[in-house]
Amino acid sequence: MKADRNRRLAELDAVVREQHASLRYFIRSLGVNFAWVDDLAQETFLIAYRKWHELDDSANAGPWLRRIARNLVMNEMAKSGRRQRLIDENLTTLLIEAAPIGPEPGELGDAEVRHQALRGCLERLTLRTRKVVEARYFRDRNATEIAAELSMTSVAVRKVLFNARQNLAACLNSAQMDPNS
Repeated sequence: MKADRNRRLAELDAVVREQHASLRYFIRSLGVNFAWVDDLAQETFLIAYRKWHELDDSANAGPWLRRIARNLVMNEMAKSGRRQRLIDENLTTLLIEAAPIGPEPGELGDAEVRHQALRGCLERLTLRTRKVVEARYFRDRNATEIAAELSMTSVAVRKVLFNARQNLAACLNSAQMDPNS
């Protein structure tokens, strides 16, 4: 029994070393605030340790860990009122829906490919819309702050953000269908 536990720990240790950076990148790509990425990665590895016996082959650890992390982020969305780990629930929903679990880093569908697609979609937005999106999601400004900064009303800012999220979702979905776009 002790030998089995030691083997299990050694396997998990190897997986943690191999997957840690890509798991952190994956969690961040789901719209999690940078300050919480390490906590969610650690929670993912703790769950993996407890459920290690459920993993059929350690070669499948990457997708399995990403599935655990994705579930943690979705649970976070459900309780986002208690802690503010997510950048924005709507943006996180878009990123979760666009985030494939299966591909290994370097393959099509990798988080970097999705980020490139998102950057391309952002470039298609009007300059004003892009400024609003950047202020909200990259500088963590609220609608009132953005409105004052860009001489808009906070209602107009929220409407621009709503439309931008819809446009980005449509753009990401079309990019997913046609990776060469």
